[in-house]
Amino acid sequence: MNISPLVWFVVAWFVFIGLVKLLLGNRVRIYYYIALMARSSGVERVLRPLADLIEGVPAIVIFVIVVVFFALAMVYAVPVLLPMPIQVIGELVGFVPSFIRILGINIAATVSVLTSLHTVSGQQAATQLVQSRFTPATPLIPGVTISVNVFIIVLIAIGISILVHEVSHGIVALRYGGRIKSGGVFLSLFILYGGFVEVDEVDLRKRAGLRGVLAMLSAGVFANMILSIIAIGLMYLALIPALQPYLSGIVITSIVKDSPAFYANIPANSLLLAVNGKPIISSLTLLYVLEGLKPGSQVTLTILHSGIIHTYTIVTSSNPSDPSLPFIGITIGDRLFYQFIYWLWTINVVIILLNTMPAWPLDGGQFLYHILLSIPGFKEDWANWIMYIISAALWVLFVFTLLVSLSSGLWRIAVTPP
Repeated sequence: MNISPLVWFVVAWFVFIGLVKLLLGNRVRIYYYIALMARSSGVERVLRPLADLIEGVPAIVIFVIVVVFFALAMVYAVPVLLPMPIQVIGELVGFVPSFIRILGINIAATVSVLTSLHTVSGQQAATQLVQSRFTPATPLIPGVTISVNVFIIVLIAIGISILVHEVSHGIVALRYGGRIKSGGVFLSLFILYGGFVEVDEVDLRKRAGLRGVLAMLSAGVFANMILSIIAIGLMYLALIPALQPYLSGIVITSIVKDSPAFYANIPANSLLLAVNGKPIISSLTLLYVLEGLKPGSQVTLTILHSGIIHTYTIVTSSNPSDPSLPFIGITIGDRLFYQFIYWLWTINVVIILLNTMPAWPLDGGQFLYHILLSIPGFKEDWANWIMYIISAALWVLFVFTLLVSLSSGLWRIAVTPP
């Protein structure tokens, strides 16, 4: 019996919030069964020593650096250092479109596919969406969309990223003379997650003005950018010849009997470095490369085995789990170190994109709201209504992206075996 992924999604979420409530009780608040939040007081005394470390940095310098980055990430693109294997493509510095641009690209891609195919379901629609630069939203459901082992790694990466993000909010708020009420974390439907430091924004605005509030709101994503750079630095350990075989590509752990890989004599316990000349940095990257292929397609694999790079050309067959998908016949496994660094980089980029979206309750929404309030003669009620409209529109577009991802099957891109 085939059970809809949406059913698994709902069941997994309700089981999760039930366990959380059972284990943590009143320390966690559940909102309408779609979100949960944990809150703690006494954060200020913990962050005060860290704020003292940047006391000597001029406030205007902090403001210019963090706010310019935030504004750029909100309206145009996020400048990020690309992971080492991707850099083979040619550029070290890449620009990821801002979240609102991604939503716009997704709308355009979906309209294009609907115009030509009149549906977003099926392999052909999924292929055209990918070719049109559609960015799918994939909920991280353990055992459904990702393995339990990978989910644990992702949770660790999320925890580190949120901690750095929220601590930075608090540090900059204290640097500008503000007060911190409390701090906490939230999670909604396995998709939206984050943390918060509840700063007394009214008090901060009185003490430091608009400049202090915007600097505080911008500090979190700037810290995530720094953390992503640190992740890239760790990834560049792969440039050391002795370590490169252990940190780049993905491991071919075994070969499926009577598969294209089996008849091509591809060795097990080797490293898959590239497919059709495109660097492979994870199982997700491999599946993206294969997404545009069909059974019967010719594929060139670049493989490292026993210290020697080999090239194999094979013809894909039909995937046993879905005949419309290509099948190579390899069982793969990502290395723990690489997985962690890859997810740490990915999570930080996602946090930057999501938090710079100008919608409530995100940092981007607060950022835009305070700018509106600073306009002479602009009433608070006007600012509230504008933010309600913008926030509702952007969240609807996000849900739209999720629905198209589920309907087209692109959510499976993280779990379908190659």
